[in-house]
Amino acid sequence: MTLPDDRLTEQEVAERSGTSVERIQELVALGLLEPAEGMFRRRDVLRTRVIDELSTMGIDAASLAAATDAGELSFGHLESAGRRHPRAETTFEQLGDEMGIGYETLEAIFIALGLPQPRRDERVRQEDLEGLKAIPALFGAGVSEGQVLQLARVWGDGARRIAQYQSHYMHAVIEEPFRRRGMRDNEAFEEAFRQVGVRSGRSGEDLLGWLFRRHSETYTVEHQFSHVETALERAGVRPRPTPGVEAASFADLTGYTVLTEEAGDERAAEVALSLSQLVREVAARHRGEVVKMLGDGVHFHFRDPHDAVRASLDVVRMVHPRGLPPAHVGVNAGPMIYDEGDYFGRAVNVAARIAGRARADQVFVGEDLAAVVEPAGFRLQRIGMFELKGIARPVAIYEATEAEAD
Repeated sequence: MTLPDDRLTEQEVAERSGTSVERIQELVALGLLEPAEGMFRRRDVLRTRVIDELSTMGIDAASLAAATDAGELSFGHLESAGRRHPRAETTFEQLGDEMGIGYETLEAIFIALGLPQPRRDERVRQEDLEGLKAIPALFGAGVSEGQVLQLARVWGDGARRIAQYQSHYMHAVIEEPFRRRGMRDNEAFEEAFRQVGVRSGRSGEDLLGWLFRRHSETYTVEHQFSHVETALERAGVRPRPTPGVEAASFADLTGYTVLTEEAGDERAAEVALSLSQLVREVAARHRGEVVKMLGDGVHFHFRDPHDAVRASLDVVRMVHPRGLPPAHVGVNAGPMIYDEGDYFGRAVNVAARIAGRARADQVFVGEDLAAVVEPAGFRLQRIGMFELKGIARPVAIYEATEAEAD
């Protein structure tokens, strides 16, 4: 006799969940599984997997039963974690050999991506086969292992940060209104998951794909344009334009540490979030980019040094209406190296050091930038030579001010 797919025997639940009949009986005795007329449901398989996974993390079944009896825990939102991803017949060691890169290199790629370190005899997920299909093409094109690992680190760090923040956002923002209604923590989680998580489905993945396509379009067009310029030069049509001088800017909030001590971490976090929004607005207005946030500061990159100075003056001016502490900024220009989403070089180092010399509401500019700009909308006044940590010789520093103010 064949039972309906949603009615499973004790033995079938044990087999599908990867445990023993005795373990199933123990969970029934604790009230964590509740068979009807001796038969179980498919969701009991998922629940058993979750319980056993929690046990490996140090939470025993008896404790789960006690929390469930107290009305503080239910498994509705947890059972999705018990779903198993389909596995291929291929192990990671076999996959590395098939790719022609070996297990050690494949292992290094997974670590660079920020994923769990695979075992040699572990079977590969089906989705991993799809995700890794570009790797042999990279090596086949002559890309070195180090260069592949660079790419993996950038992708891994970006995706990890998004996934990590999504869970944080779910707890801190989506669930919070339900908790304010008086729901218990677990109830708020389940209701938020039901009303938002289930209804939004894979919107996070769709959003990430859409956003990547939009950003990729910008940089792909720039890349293609660069090749067209090269072709025109080689054909003798016109020379390739000389690359412009790039600029780096570091802006910091004055008194942020004191604010944290006096007003507390929550206020400091609010300030950091407001600053993050402000600097993105400034970067968009002045054709720059936010390279990275530094807690109470920001590292900008600009292709035009004029834009760098104007943006820096905007930051100093705009923090006050936003209720933020005063800012001080250091700017410099010169050759830079771009790699893994960041910019490096002497010009960047000098800009960071100059920022440390500026006081509240001041924008300091390095001699390298002052030498290549004709001030427009701002003025530069030389204030002296300064010794900067890590810089071999003294640097002339100028203060930038709004032209109208002078």
